[in-house]
Amino acid sequence: MTQESSGKALLANEETPHFVYEENGQAMTDSRTIAFKFGKRHADILRSIKSLECSAEFTERNFAQSHYKDKTGRNNLYYKVTRDGFVFLITGFTGREAARFKEEYIAAFNRMEGQLQLLQQLQQLNPPSNFLISEEAFSQMKERVHNMEQLLVQTEQEITLKAAEQKTLQTAIGQRILTLAKNSSQRPELFRKLYRAIYVEFAVSSYRDILKKDYQLALKVVEVWMPEG
Repeated sequence: MTQESSGKALLANEETPHFVYEENGQAMTDSRTIAFKFGKRHADILRSIKSLECSAEFTERNFAQSHYKDKTGRNNLYYKVTRDGFVFLITGFTGREAARFKEEYIAAFNRMEGQLQLLQQLQQLNPPSNFLISEEAFSQMKERVHNMEQLLVQTEQEITLKAAEQKTLQTAIGQRILTLAKNSSQRPELFRKLYRAIYVEFAVSSYRDILKKDYQLALKVVEVWMPEG
């Protein structure tokens, strides 16, 4: 196995995944996250998805197959799931805890979709230049733009890393560990220490919770990190 392929195999981790994330302008979750949050085996969630009694079109639109590498470097199946797919899947989950997790998930979807809608509205706010408006209407428009810009700033402060950015950060972590570890037995402890340093630095419980505005800083932290002692 080459050093590059070894680095990729090291990218798997056991930490808690983020609830809901943005991918290609859409709020998404995935089967691994659902399994963790609802206290179920991932294999059972995969089985539930495969046995759903919905149309092939619905399945294709709302459950996208993907793969992740475990600690051995083996590729494993998981599904990226849309809001509609999530709601369809969890219909059969019962119990007080399940009900609470359903509410938390739906709230997370609502927050992410609200942020995405606001960004889309701001991107579309580009009125034609060849029309006349009154001074009052112009003032109102300026105020509206200002308010939306303020909302955009607030929203951008809350947006977490995209899936591609998460993968890049994870790759950087794996490469840093390969650089520092003198032998393979040191790698697990170095992984734990580096992830812990990231969580402390950015006050998060998962690297997926790092804010988008802190993305470049997070890469720099990984690049220069050295274990204490």
